[in-house]
Amino acid sequence: MVERRPLGPESDPKLLLQEIARQNKVIHALINRLERNAAGDYRSEFDELQTAVALKSEVRRRTAALETALGDNELMTRQLRESEFKLLSVVNQPLVGISTSEDGKFTFANQKLADIFGYEASELIGRDILILVAEQDRPMVAEHTRQRMSGQVPVADYTFRGLRKDGVEIDIELHGSLHHIGVKPIAVSVMLDVSKRKQAERRAEDLHALLREQSIRDALTGLYNRRYLDVALEEECSRAQRDGDVFSIVMCDIDHFKSVNDKYGHQAGDDVLAIIAAQLGKRCGPADQAFRYGGEEFLIVLPGQTDAMAANWANELRETLREQTIKPGRQAFRITASFGVAAFPHHGLCCTEVIGFADRALYAAKRGGRDQVRIADPVTTIPSPALAPAKWRLEHRPTGVKRGSIR
Repeated sequence: MVERRPLGPESDPKLLLQEIARQNKVIHALINRLERNAAGDYRSEFDELQTAVALKSEVRRRTAALETALGDNELMTRQLRESEFKLLSVVNQPLVGISTSEDGKFTFANQKLADIFGYEASELIGRDILILVAEQDRPMVAEHTRQRMSGQVPVADYTFRGLRKDGVEIDIELHGSLHHIGVKPIAVSVMLDVSKRKQAERRAEDLHALLREQSIRDALTGLYNRRYLDVALEEECSRAQRDGDVFSIVMCDIDHFKSVNDKYGHQAGDDVLAIIAAQLGKRCGPADQAFRYGGEEFLIVLPGQTDAMAANWANELRETLREQTIKPGRQAFRITASFGVAAFPHHGLCCTEVIGFADRALYAAKRGGRDQVRIADPVTTIPSPALAPAKWRLEHRPTGVKRGSIR
């Protein structure tokens, strides 16, 4: 880079040319006087001639300075043109949109930015930068812009939902910085249309969520599977302990399910499982969770419900199932189910204990004639008052009523 010299009497081309012309006139006037006054005072004329020679030397010196200044100016002009060409090459490249803005309004936009948003570049100049932002993201972009212009966050890197001129929303990735021209802050932004990448990411996320859901769901019934049961129960047990709350487990087993498969076929058995799953879906609340525990067994977790409340819930389901008619072919039949109920912390302070008591209650219902609900016997597992949640103590005040069956 050539150092630019300050312009002044020594280097300003226009002033130097004027000075050379003036001094040339002086020299010609002196020579003419010598020719006209050849017989006069030679000492005086000689002095004037010396003055003319000195002036001529000065003219030569200044002419050399002028030529140097002109050369320097030409070199600087060429370098400025080269820099301008490089800058325009960067600004007008077809890969990313580039803009500058002052006071929240565009002062420059390259053609790529205009193409991304469906505008002509001239249409954006002087317009509010938020016209390129979808309504739901305008507060966020406005805050990012405020932080950048104040110098609080001089470098910006974020994505937002952009808005094309035709109203179509697109995904935009923005990288920006802050510059000062004099005292004026200028925001420089580089924007990329990343809609295809974001769409691919969203599809991948949806697929991941679907695969995860499929991995914890039973394919036939759509209920949660045994694999997910341990995770869900651990979370529910932690919640109940943290909140001082209760929860109940209901185990359900279809009566004489093997005979259904043997007599009507496995398709009929699948129909029975699907009917029970549909009824569980209808009866379970937002916080309840139903699982296919294995084969013809189901397990339901009922947060916030005591064993008595869960037994009533199970009894209503039992009566609903009795009214269902399955007709896989010409012959129709009905089904019944048996239920076992246990609660935390009444029947145990860990999930394994509660499930164990619910399972024993279920088999007690089977041995007692099926098509009934049994609550597990809690005699040996009643927790100390300090461990029992207040809600459980309130629901289980001594009443003198014998527990263990639904009447």
